[in-house]
Amino acid sequence: MFAGGLAFAVEEASTQKDLEELACKDVMRLSGNQREYALAFVHGDRLVKMNTTQYEIEVLAAMTDQYIDHCLDNPKDNALATFEKIGKSQRGCR
Repeated sequence: MFAGGLAFAVEEASTQKDLEELACKDVMRLSGNQREYALAFVHGDRLVKMNTTQYEIEVLAAMTDQYIDHCLDNPKDNALATFEKIGKSQRGCR
């Protein structure tokens, strides 16, 4: 019985991820809703770090476009660090 439980635990893949460990290529490889969720998450993470809930949708859209372009050109860059760098250069979130 113990061995069967152990086998189940080994077979079950972990769904836990660490955003700080993702490379740009990892985010770009996500498909459909998964990429949308990841991008929404990093936008939210940035707002939390800025201690605000206010934003301008045009600025967020521009940041997303800039982020995708950067990641396509630099797939080995860290995904979160890249987003933070782009965020520091943007205004529109208070």
